[in-house]
Amino acid sequence: MPRNTSLSLKDIVKVQNDNLRTIGSKIIYLTIRNNADRNGWATISLSELASAACLTRRGVVNILNRMQECELIEKQYDHSSHDTKNKYRAITL
Repeated sequence: MPRNTSLSLKDIVKVQNDNLRTIGSKIIYLTIRNNADRNGWATISLSELASAACLTRRGVVNILNRMQECELIEKQYDHSSHDTKNKYRAITL
């Protein structure tokens, strides 16, 4: 018999709380969500995220990598632009 894989709202909140522990990670996550287009993608540079969260670019990269690993965000390289911006989407259920 298949295992029940449905998630409750409590499970989702726990994942977010466990992985968005620092103020910097919360600011980055909310910046991505608040700058999203109608498809959910935010085009934003590491420098812009670093400035918003008062972190170094390396700190932002580390936080983004952790958020990708726990599937809180998706990342898409923006090859249509010559600047250094990528697209990020906050995963919402």
